[in-house]
Amino acid sequence: MNVIWQNLPVLLDGLRLTIQYAIVAIILMVIIGLVAALMRLSRFRILNWLASTYVEIFRSTPLLVQLFFIVLGLPAILPVNEWFGQLTYPILAAAFTLSLNEGAYVTEIIRAGILGVDRGQREAAESIGMTGFQTMRYIVLPQAFKRMIPPLVNQAAQTIKDTSLLAPVGIIELVYKGEIVIASTFESFKIWGLIAVLYFIIIFAVSQWASHLERRLQVDKR
Repeated sequence: MNVIWQNLPVLLDGLRLTIQYAIVAIILMVIIGLVAALMRLSRFRILNWLASTYVEIFRSTPLLVQLFFIVLGLPAILPVNEWFGQLTYPILAAAFTLSLNEGAYVTEIIRAGILGVDRGQREAAESIGMTGFQTMRYIVLPQAFKRMIPPLVNQAAQTIKDTSLLAPVGIIELVYKGEIVIASTFESFKIWGLIAVLYFIIIFAVSQWASHLERRLQVDKR
């Protein structure tokens, strides 16, 4: 227990960084997912094709490969480290890659939510002179987002877990800090166990919140 208590502040600092990366990625993934979902539902074929291509690429390749490609591969062909800074670029690239990966899944969640709204409500909105933007903004999206909250929260929990893949590309977070502690203490069983407990606490809290929201929404629906 002495090993755990002595290194707990280091791991908690890593957990803080993990949560920060997750929050940034969650905000960006919702924005990216919303834009891509609207593009997929667009009547313009080029927009539909671009969004579909984005979703297929990021859903059909491993997140770790995407991180290696963007964080470590792009600097080999583009001077991105000079543009953003050698210390800043890896963090920005890792957070953005994580957002793009999760955003591909959010795209399908939002698209399904929008398609789940009764088409008759759109026709009613058009009949009273509302534009397509107004219909989407005031009629469709509010109802769609109500249905999408539980899967979006679950995707947010998945995003928190996926931050553990940032360590192999050199981004300091909970797993990275754990590897440093293990290298100095050689107590891999205890440290990895503590890391698992910290992840469990965060993910369990988010999952319980998602379950609570789902129950509330079902009650409201009835």
